[in-house]
Amino acid sequence: MMEVTVQVEATVGSRVAPDHELAHPVLDGFPVGEGFVGDSLTPDGEPADVLVLMEEPALPGTARARPVALLHASVDGQPVDEVVCVTARDPRFEEITDLPGLQAWHCDDAALEALLQRLGHGRAWQVVRCEGAAGAEEFLSDAHHTYERLTGCID
Repeated sequence: MMEVTVQVEATVGSRVAPDHELAHPVLDGFPVGEGFVGDSLTPDGEPADVLVLMEEPALPGTARARPVALLHASVDGQPVDEVVCVTARDPRFEEITDLPGLQAWHCDDAALEALLQRLGHGRAWQVVRCEGAAGAEEFLSDAHHTYERLTGCID
């Protein structure tokens, strides 16, 4: 499985959790961090945007993460791609390896839209469709190769 380093810039609470841990569906979920993968460039010339399902304490900084889904969304009418990740090597997230595992944690299109609305500071988000881990890994791999090609920075 691919792992990336995510620069987490902001975090919010969520209702994302497995059934056995979800006592109250609005308050008891795991935090989600918003950030980017620094050594990547997407077709819009920006680093790849990432949402990371994480364990407390969810603080800004860097986090190792593995991609599990790719969201194709619209923000204020403009297309946007967001990679959804889970914290790497965390046993709590082992079962989340792809889109079905994420959805089993109540992380469906509506939940992701709600998170994006909270993180997006009043912008209008709409999830158009989701791809699984393979699509997310391909997106990040392409973005990393573009970064290497355009910057000359090869790890």
